Amino acid sequence: MDLVTRDWHLFSIRGEHFLFNSLGSLYQLDEEARSAMDTLYRGGSLDISEDVYGEIEEILSSYKPLEIYEPEDLRLKSLCLNVSHSCNMSCSYCFATHNLSYRMSLMPLEIACRAIDFLIDSSKDIKNIEIDFFGGEPLLNLEVVKNATIYGKTRALNSGKNLRFTLTTNGLLLDSKTLDLLDELEISIVLSLDGGEDTHNKFRRLLNGGGSFKTILPNAKELAERRQDGGYYIRGTYTAETLNFSDSFKKFVDFGFRYISLEPVVTNDPKLSIREEHLPVLRAEYQKIAEECLSRDVKFFHFELPMEEGACLPRLARGCGAGVEYMAVTPSGELYPCHQFVGYEGFKLGDLYTGHIDESLRKQFLRLNSIDSKEACNNCWVRYLCGGGCLANNYIMSKNITEPYSTGCEIQKMRIEYALWLRAKKSLEVKV
Repeated sequence: MDLVTRDWHLFSIRGEHFLFNSLGSLYQLDEEARSAMDTLYRGGSLDISEDVYGEIEEILSSYKPLEIYEPEDLRLKSLCLNVSHSCNMSCSYCFATHNLSYRMSLMPLEIACRAIDFLIDSSKDIKNIEIDFFGGEPLLNLEVVKNATIYGKTRALNSGKNLRFTLTTNGLLLDSKTLDLLDELEISIVLSLDGGEDTHNKFRRLLNGGGSFKTILPNAKELAERRQDGGYYIRGTYTAETLNFSDSFKKFVDFGFRYISLEPVVTNDPKLSIREEHLPVLRAEYQKIAEECLSRDVKFFHFELPMEEGACLPRLARGCGAGVEYMAVTPSGELYPCHQFVGYEGFKLGDLYTGHIDESLRKQFLRLNSIDSKEACNNCWVRYLCGGGCLANNYIMSKNITEPYSTGCEIQKMRIEYALWLRAKKSLEVKV
């Protein structure tokens, strides 16, 4: 009986044993089956009951490799509009600080409308497309957000497209009047909040150095109260100095938030960077969050896997789509593979004023996105749900897009294990 270990992953959580097929099938194993699979992993011969042998053989023989294909052409699906490169906060770990020349500018409506035209035209036969208003702080340019959304809805309707809008904000300006407008425009919201007052204020400070928590929390609570059925995420960042992020998660739930995301910081700052030595602590933190999700009616972004959507796997295997399906637009109309690449020399894809697009660079990103371009991904069990990770994170940490950020990889693996465990506990598994 052959076992291709890159296609199967055996893991245990809280004394329960699971076998995951990289194409999305999850099996819960009893002790005999777990021991048998462990023996196969080590290349040994099986000494088990005939029934268990037959069931394991049936599982392993059902696997068929996924055919990964490249798109026939470069179709755009999503744009990140950096409508503001100005901000009313000064966060310690802000990714945009690498290029200060891109700060203190607002996108004019003309550029926003050109970007929407570009997205609709470049999406070709893709029907469902997206715009994310980003920054800086996009609410500093609310009038452009409003008018661009109105323009985009009209253009999409006339073009037979479904255009969804999201806005990422620090929440300082998200008062009731602004929420009324964003509700009316049906714009989804990602609001940045790191945890309780001490945790949040540690890194997310106002321009005068003061804490921002007390201003943001009432706005966040009103957002959650208005959108109890979704349309928002509370998104936090944890660092080496705030590793107990399950406490932040619990506080969020107590505040009334049901849609939550907590991300590790990606930085070379030795004081803040997540390191390999932190991984055991992180595993314990993710287990606490998984247990909370099991007992309470909340959604944790990284535990929501698209396993029921098998058609998504080939796309996920092609990576995040940066530079191909996804681009970022600066206030002046320059195009980059994503918002984290803005300002990095050598990654400019073109601009909306001249209409010039560097298609050769986009084709390079088409290849770079594929897991086949990343040697470390070839034998990884999670490759179809990861796609090689974030290209920008790879570049930030190693200056090599095709060298996955190893600590980020380990975090991704543990998150997916707990996501799978949650599915099993909610009776989505197939028992052996």
